[in-house]
Amino acid sequence: MKKMDAMYICTTPLQIMSAISLAMRRRKTGGREKADLYIDPQFAEAADLAEKIRAKGIFDEVVVLEDISSIQKVRYASGKVKRITSILSLYHQIDKAAEEILIPGKSYSVMYATHNVFVANLLMLYFSHRKIKTRIYYYDDGEGSYDNRDIFKVNPLDRVAKRLVLKTKRLRGCRKFYMYSPELFQKMHPENKIPVRQLPHFSKDENVRWLIGEIFEISPEKGIKEPVVILDCLKEIVLSPEDDTRIVKLYDRLKEEFGEDKVIVKRHPRDSRVYENPIREYPYTTLPFEITCLASEPSKMVLITLLSTATIMPKLLLDEEPQVILLYHLFRRLEGNDEDRDRFFELTKETYRNPEAIRIPDTEEELEQIISEIKSRIK
Repeated sequence: MKKMDAMYICTTPLQIMSAISLAMRRRKTGGREKADLYIDPQFAEAADLAEKIRAKGIFDEVVVLEDISSIQKVRYASGKVKRITSILSLYHQIDKAAEEILIPGKSYSVMYATHNVFVANLLMLYFSHRKIKTRIYYYDDGEGSYDNRDIFKVNPLDRVAKRLVLKTKRLRGCRKFYMYSPELFQKMHPENKIPVRQLPHFSKDENVRWLIGEIFEISPEKGIKEPVVILDCLKEIVLSPEDDTRIVKLYDRLKEEFGEDKVIVKRHPRDSRVYENPIREYPYTTLPFEITCLASEPSKMVLITLLSTATIMPKLLLDEEPQVILLYHLFRRLEGNDEDRDRFFELTKETYRNPEAIRIPDTEEELEQIISEIKSRIK
């Protein structure tokens, strides 16, 4: 059995960026870390990205978890009951499932993952079941790592599996967090007793930023040059038909106020809606905003959105503070809780050097004042 220092599990481009940052940091502080990267391909072009990462030699091996039968059965199970049944069935064969996932002949001192990722949860159960002493560290996954109230809780299904299926008394839990903003994490979770370490901002490490730029093919033409950026939300943020019409009219008004050449819409990568009379769109639609930030100068932007938490990515990744206007107080959502959003953004503001960079207008008149103020500063 070949003993490795670490394994990283990723399901999104942001997680891969964080894993690369962590791996490079470990190289600096503890010599060359022997680590493997496992990518659960839940986004397009995962296999191509894996090839580019292999070429950089950051990890010992890079594995894309394609055609893993045990995972596929759960992922494509239709309906909640069928999914739960598939998961419990999988846990009955957890040794076989783990063998399908893990590189043969390797063991790991640490597993880096994010909360509630299915593959990571399965391996945590496997490590507990087989009494394998792999430590579990969570790393930053964007907004979800900060405002998830369940981040310290064991998945209820895993609790059932522990007791009834695996006959395991204890589950290995997270023993350390690596976050871009330990300050915000502790504010959101004041009860936390687990150590929280700083994940360096990309602006603090040019080597990491350059490497990620190479892997993700970040180039100046992919940057946003317009000063006003509307960050669109997924249709899951459901508005009433009246408010849906109002927000489209508001976007049109922003175009008129600032000038057509100064406003651009960044669509969510999974948004496929068709708009009438659309504002000019950022052409790299499938590119996550965190990657767009690395190709741009976010500190010069005004980010306007109904409720996109991507607005905090410039601060998390680069420690840059663009102007942010959040519109959700002006519209009645049919789903969601404004109190939770308010708490998240108010505590986020407390971590800013300039807390006034984040505005949440309560009235149309207040929004008009903010627009007028910002408009006077945009040439």
